[in-house]
Amino acid sequence: MRVPQQVLEETCPFCDTTNPLEIVYGVASAEMFDSALAGLIALGGCQFTDDSPAYRCRQPECDFEWGRWGDFAD
Repeated sequence: MRVPQQVLEETCPFCDTTNPLEIVYGVASAEMFDSALAGLIALGGCQFTDDSPAYRCRQPECDFEWGRWGDFAD
C-alpha cells in the first residue's frame, strides 16, 4: 500500500501541475478530514471501483482527476 501525503511524481495531464493529491477512498476518519483540509489528500467517498480515479490536480482551477485504482498492484 502506498502512503498518502508523500510527494508524488505524477503530473496533471490537463495543466502540467506536479505533485497531485492522492484520492483516498473509504469512510473518512477525523485524521483524514484534517489531512484533506490541509491539502494533503483528496477524499473520494466511501465506495470505489477499479475505475475510480487515483489522483486529483491540486490546482483549484483545474481539479482534474486521472489514473485508475485498478492500475496499481496490491
